[in-house]
Amino acid sequence: MSNHEMSDKPEHVHAEPGQPRTIVFVAYPQMGLLDLTGAQTVFFAANRGLVERGLPGYALHTASMEGGPVATAEGLVVETRRLSEFAHGPIDTVIVPGSPHIRQVIADNVPLIEWLRATSTSARRTASVCSGTFLLAQAGLLNGLRVATHWVMADLFEQLFPLIELDREAIFVQQQSVWTSAGISAGIDLALALVEADCGREMAMQVARRMVVYYRRPDNQDQWSPLLQSQYPTSA
Repeated sequence: MSNHEMSDKPEHVHAEPGQPRTIVFVAYPQMGLLDLTGAQTVFFAANRGLVERGLPGYALHTASMEGGPVATAEGLVVETRRLSEFAHGPIDTVIVPGSPHIRQVIADNVPLIEWLRATSTSARRTASVCSGTFLLAQAGLLNGLRVATHWVMADLFEQLFPLIELDREAIFVQQQSVWTSAGISAGIDLALALVEADCGREMAMQVARRMVVYYRRPDNQDQWSPLLQSQYPTSA
């Protein structure tokens, strides 16, 4: 059975009628670049289709605790706004990228974790890509939920958060208003699922075509696909 059954009926929109949905991509030092930009590009592409239909679309913002330039793990620097700028306006969706250095990130970003804890109560939904799941767990947002993260990080996650149920196989998981996903490119699958929930299957398929990606892999597909496993060398 699928972790999440998608329908063509859009979810309730957490925004004023005729206004774009505000999506905040949370940035911090040593975050994964594709974790951030893969999901961003899905919503950017969705905006093109929504504007063509005369619909308000999404307002996309990248923000960090201090604002200004933030260096990714790959070395590219991303310009950000301050998260405090969004204290009074409605946030529809918060998306948190992961990091290959997630254990240190947790230790270094206590104020960010507190911001996530506080903001999740008012945002319509909160999502993570890859090891961003660790930040949501540290903020106490995943208690009693089933979640996904990158398979490389699975043992560490269960060590740090033994009371949270980790689905080691899933590409992404939705539980209530929280969405978590597996490693890196799975953030694209997650974002396509979010667009489908908001705008319907046709719009999500249009975005996938524009991005030249396989249309949203099933959420319960193994992180190691059969094709990849068949290409992986075996020991003699």
